[in-house]
Amino acid sequence: MQDDRFRGAAVRTLPRPNRTYSEGRVCAAQGCGTKLSKYNKWQYCWQHEPVHAYIPRGKRKSKKRAA
Repeated sequence: MQDDRFRGAAVRTLPRPNRTYSEGRVCAAQGCGTKLSKYNKWQYCWQHEPVHAYIPRGKRKSKKRAA
């Protein structure tokens, strides 16, 4: 007997596109001419950007698993 069933996953929506910012921006530090990426939301390049606090994201372990 031939089985005519198909297996697969449900169709899902595409992930949200990356946020972009205006192109042609330059680092705001005095004397720095580094061109910033359109994906960089800050006004400084990596070298002049002040340190930011790290915000962990993702799944949290349940209290039962953590113990």
